[in-house]
Amino acid sequence: MSMNPNENRTSHVGVLRVIGATSATMVQIGDRGETDGRIRALAVQREEGHLTAGEVFFESYAIFSRPVPVLSDPAYESGQLIQTKRSNVNPCIRVGCIRVTAAAAASSIQIGNGNQVRGESRIKHIRQYAVGSGSLQDQNNPLQNGDETTQ
Repeated sequence: MSMNPNENRTSHVGVLRVIGATSATMVQIGDRGETDGRIRALAVQREEGHLTAGEVFFESYAIFSRPVPVLSDPAYESGQLIQTKRSNVNPCIRVGCIRVTAAAAASSIQIGNGNQVRGESRIKHIRQYAVGSGSLQDQNNPLQNGDETTQ
């Protein structure tokens, strides 16, 4: 029995337990046409307060302006016809039990068909501490060793 791609399908799930889903995470039971999950984050740890140390802007870091890598398919790009044949004997998706501890940063948990899924996560961690104060944090500070992590 071949199923029409526009025909509705059903998803039966016994148990879905998600402990944590944050930051542009999608949890869906059933078919989904298109998903575009994104997150941009700046995590700043400073010895000095944010009011006196100045603001931090996404534009200051190249990671947030780099183009997203594009996946390529040489057969498709050369004009070759690509055919997919699908046969769903039973249009019902049956799932017993799923346990997810955590999903974050533009991830997707889905039971069903996902025609087009894009996820993007760009996170920049910045740690700024004074050099030479003798604290344990300074010993682990990459800026002391000449490694600039804030570029």
